Amino acid sequence: MFSIVSKLPKALWIVAIAHGVTDLSAGALLVALPFLKAKFALTYAQVSAIALMQNLTSSASQPLFGYFSDRSPRPWLMPAGCLLSGVAMLASLWAPHYYLTLLFTAIAGLGMAAFHPEAAKTASQLSGKAKGKGVSLFAVGGNAGFAVGSLLLATLLYGGFSIKVLLYILPYVLLGIPLIQMTRNLVRPEAKQPGSLKSFRASINWPLLSLLGMVLSRSTVAAGISTFVPLYYVSYLHGSEIYASSLLTVYLATSAFGTLMGGAMSDRYGSKRVMIYSILPISVLLYLFPIAGDIGAFVVLSLASILLSATFTSSLILAQRMMPNNVGMASGLTIGLSVGLGAMGVLALGKVADVWGMPLIFTVLACLPVIGFILTLFVKEPEEAAVGLVVQVSK
Repeated sequence: MFSIVSKLPKALWIVAIAHGVTDLSAGALLVALPFLKAKFALTYAQVSAIALMQNLTSSASQPLFGYFSDRSPRPWLMPAGCLLSGVAMLASLWAPHYYLTLLFTAIAGLGMAAFHPEAAKTASQLSGKAKGKGVSLFAVGGNAGFAVGSLLLATLLYGGFSIKVLLYILPYVLLGIPLIQMTRNLVRPEAKQPGSLKSFRASINWPLLSLLGMVLSRSTVAAGISTFVPLYYVSYLHGSEIYASSLLTVYLATSAFGTLMGGAMSDRYGSKRVMIYSILPISVLLYLFPIAGDIGAFVVLSLASILLSATFTSSLILAQRMMPNNVGMASGLTIGLSVGLGAMGVLALGKVADVWGMPLIFTVLACLPVIGFILTLFVKEPEEAAVGLVVQVSK
């Protein structure tokens, strides 16, 4: 599996690692939710609002950052966004009031929003012709950071909140120098035409909207699992925090396999075919999760993670191909806006948990992949000639 990405350039590896460090905050928040729930005596809806705040600020503004990135490269956004996300996440844990926690969580999300479009576009450019491999490596970096973030914060919070939580900022400090050096030495290829609203409008059609709809349903499932699996075991079943964080870490870590395979198979078989065969089985797996048992839960969530991450990689690659002059915008829409809109479903799921109980959440989540499958049927792979036409329209 490592051979798939072993020959990619060093700069791309730095961007992928930076993606991982930036996404530490997203993974850490999931483990922080039970801690914050107990600290402020929150309802499930209020806990969901914290997750929603980070997701909305990191997603709603991503297309805007992507638009300005398409107009003119801004590589400094990568180190700035990365550092801001880490500092703000740490501040949210120390905040003395619930609303300050919401504020710092929002700032952390804004830092992630600044990082992702520029970094995704840079990863695509550094990949050359091996788009699937390069984008997969970039996505794996984020998946790894998401997974390590939950385990890192769980370790730092083990035994109670203390000064050792400050160690959370260490990865951001260590990465800062090589990331800044990379952005200074980055050679940008001459763009055929800067991205514009005109080229963006030329890309809008029903297949693209169907793709974004599929990303929306997939993102709701992913955000729901990540948010409520720790709460299900810790707050509902009153189980071990270490077991819950281990389950979440395995779920997030196994996504690396699906991410790499999704990219490689998209290059070989096409992104739509990968999405068609990946998304529907997730419904069955989520239906089985509450009755899977302790060991079975690891198996079920691992399989669901592999399939979800395969659809993520394929959808990102396909969106960039559908919007060749607005790669930053495409990244902002798929990584950002659609994911953020899917996270809004987390707030509704919190209400479901408060009114009807936590187990019903997984039944609701099991229905969403069916919707994603139907939408994927309307997605079309763009032909090379069609991609060239969009480039010409923007001129």
